[in-house]
Amino acid sequence: MEWIVLLLLFFGLCVLLSLLLPQPPPSRWRRGMEKSADRLAGRFRRRAVPAPDPFDTLRLQTRLGHLAGEIQRIETAPRVYARAHRLMAVEAAYDDLLDEACRLAGVPAGTDLERGEQKRRHEEQELAARGWSW
Repeated sequence: MEWIVLLLLFFGLCVLLSLLLPQPPPSRWRRGMEKSADRLAGRFRRRAVPAPDPFDTLRLQTRLGHLAGEIQRIETAPRVYARAHRLMAVEAAYDDLLDEACRLAGVPAGTDLERGEQKRRHEEQELAARGWSW
């Protein structure tokens, strides 16, 4: 029984000394093994997908609403200088924002439609079905 107490006392002193005494730096071999083990673990570790920022979604919806209003204003204004060019520029910006909104909302990008009225309608319907409004 005495030897168990002495053994526990010895291990306790070893732990205490290892905590108090400074540790030598790890060897070059050990540092290399740690780096390669970290790289290997990083390959198998799942990457955390950051949650979408709700303020980004809100900014995007606000910008979509602004551009939709701008398109209506250009189409209904009786005299707008360079109407066709302005309309094309605003529609291109609107289409880009719709693409970004579809990416944020998780709409699959596998549509075979080319950029234009049909694709715009399809993306607007998909976003509306997911609760987006602008």
